[in-house]
Amino acid sequence: MPAAAAPVEYTVEIPSLPDDLDDLLRSVSDSVALIGSPPDTAGLLRRRMEKDRENFAEALKSRGYFGSEVLASLETTKSPHVIRFHVELGPCFIFDAPALEIIPPDTGLGALLRPLLKSIKAGSGYQAALIPDTETAMLDELRKNGYPSPSTGARRVVADHATGQVHVRFIIRPGGRAVFGRTHIEGLERLNEEFAARHIAWKEGQLFDIRKVDDTRTELIRTGLFRSVRIETEHAENADTADMCLSLLEAPRRTVRAGLWYYSDLGPGTSAGWTNRNLFRGGQELHFDAEISRNLNSASAAFVLPAMWHPDQTLGLQAKYQSENTDSYDSVNLAFSGIMRRKFPDHLQLGYGLAYRLSEVKKEDTRRFHLLSAPLIAEYTTVTEPLDPSSGLALSARAEPFTDLKLRDSSFVSWNIAARSYWPLLKDNSLVLAARGHIGVLAGASRDNVPEDMLLYAGGGGSIRGYAYQYAGDLDEEDKPLGGLSAVDFSAELRLRFSRTFGFVVFGDGGGAFSKRNPLDVSSFFWGAGTGIRYYTPIGPLRLDVAVPLKRRSGVDAPFHFYVSLGQAF
Repeated sequence: MPAAAAPVEYTVEIPSLPDDLDDLLRSVSDSVALIGSPPDTAGLLRRRMEKDRENFAEALKSRGYFGSEVLASLETTKSPHVIRFHVELGPCFIFDAPALEIIPPDTGLGALLRPLLKSIKAGSGYQAALIPDTETAMLDELRKNGYPSPSTGARRVVADHATGQVHVRFIIRPGGRAVFGRTHIEGLERLNEEFAARHIAWKEGQLFDIRKVDDTRTELIRTGLFRSVRIETEHAENADTADMCLSLLEAPRRTVRAGLWYYSDLGPGTSAGWTNRNLFRGGQELHFDAEISRNLNSASAAFVLPAMWHPDQTLGLQAKYQSENTDSYDSVNLAFSGIMRRKFPDHLQLGYGLAYRLSEVKKEDTRRFHLLSAPLIAEYTTVTEPLDPSSGLALSARAEPFTDLKLRDSSFVSWNIAARSYWPLLKDNSLVLAARGHIGVLAGASRDNVPEDMLLYAGGGGSIRGYAYQYAGDLDEEDKPLGGLSAVDFSAELRLRFSRTFGFVVFGDGGGAFSKRNPLDVSSFFWGAGTGIRYYTPIGPLRLDVAVPLKRRSGVDAPFHFYVSLGQAF
């Protein structure tokens, strides 16, 4: 049998053009996109080149170059072959002032929609994408203002070669104005209809507003109880009501969680959890969690009641047992809490409650504390991916006054503020800059009157990497962590994902824990730096970080520490 013909290897040459037009041409080029899959014959390669000529001409028209000319040649005397493009742009057409026609004519709607035509500015360079974007914006504006079923007529776009202008005429048919009518819910199996109805943002008789529909979809998805949420509007032409249909597909109500990690300063650890998100058919949640490691063991149970006196308010009841065995102290505590949380628009959540903490702490001697507290919580987040975030901002603040029911001198207030932010530096999120910070202060008591396991510490895999757990701070005469009345720690991390399965990070951490209540003395900060790799799995990235202390203390700090766990460092 004759040997199969070798693929025809080739390169592509696209000339440099103004306004990033060469990047535009590369983005629509089959020759560029398929260069790693060369064709079997020169004829097939030529066909690929000719297809690009057509693609380039259309792409240039979309930017206003209606008179452009694209030439292409294939040089077969070289190996690899060379596809060479030559582009004559010609003049760039500009927009004329756009026109708007509303059928039937409506002066009020004209005043509502005309400001949206500003995106097409007379005299600016033509961009085809602005036309459908403007059209979509006008339809959305109508849906926000009582028109469930607006539509467009055949818009007219005319390029005048005599003047070099493009005339655009939009035709909008708003349809009838309507209010929300009856709402029908279908697809529920284990959940009761009352639970779903509590998350509906509109009321029957209110003016139709598509934002209420979008908010309802978002709120239902955020419950975690639905695999899919579809909302359909049933609106007959010129009818004054719009009936709504919610088609819901329930998600599994039970989930199981597990985690493993290994830190060089603490050794191995594991965590496990079980959740039922719909215990009594009304969205009640039951959580069990446990953690086992060399220095910390804990177990907790939590019960969350939805819609407590308000559709957006939950009551969380929790009981937690925890024992710690650290270089500084040994402790055992049992805590009970009830926290009311309220969701507000724009990603804000506020909370308040009561808590009781019974603890026994052993350092030089053994002390017992009976602490009653009243936590106040504020949280804001636009971060949606917990294990591998690539964008968003998360802020949290917590103020919690404590008083000991038996020891008069043990009253203090704990203040904590934390922030995380993520900036994608490339469009495909393959390069992300991440940053975090935390500041905590204990006010109202001396260090001796605060339980050792509630003092503030820094250092370790979740704080300042490169230093052992709790060791980035003041030490006693035996070089053991003292704990402080203030602490600050922060990190900056550059994350590069260079393939589907592997990534690379570099990071720097700083901060410390201090006996003074002012944690902002930079000269006392501890600094760490390091690098790491990421192996991406279907459930999140597996991380390996190695960090070194930049302020190493002889006989105290190891030359380096490493950390292995599932998920990003923060």
